[in-house]
Amino acid sequence: MATLNTRKIGRCALWISPVIIVPVAFFAATPWLAEQPDALTLSVAAAAALFVMAYSLFLSARVNRRLDEVQVAGQRFSSTWGMTIGSVAAVIVMMIPPLMNALADAALRLGTESPEEAVKLGITIGFMLVVVLQLIGTGAISFWWTQRLGKSSE
Repeated sequence: MATLNTRKIGRCALWISPVIIVPVAFFAATPWLAEQPDALTLSVAAAAALFVMAYSLFLSARVNRRLDEVQVAGQRFSSTWGMTIGSVAAVIVMMIPPLMNALADAALRLGTESPEEAVKLGITIGFMLVVVLQLIGTGAISFWWTQRLGKSSE
């Protein structure tokens, strides 16, 4: 039984690893990309973002194939409400001055000396914050749905 569970976890980690490896590699290459022409830097950033988004869509379609009607309803419910809650949470985070200042400071420290690059990086960091908070919201609502459904069937 433990071997089967270990294999399942390993297989899941293998499927998810590109979503983690590509952004880590992109941020690790930031010093090298800072020395390259803007066109190459933006092309690499766009390619990395498109790959992660396309691969995430592939993974979600792959997981959704095995869901039954109740699980599909839960997935739709958690997707709808989780994204809404995540978006509102991102707005609240960006309204709190110390947190907004921390985000702006991170963009200034990671960006090059040009203000234009810092603005682009700030927008990117803000977008990533929204997506991460939507992910957390969707996961929390999905967990709540599963717990609620499990208690009602007992």
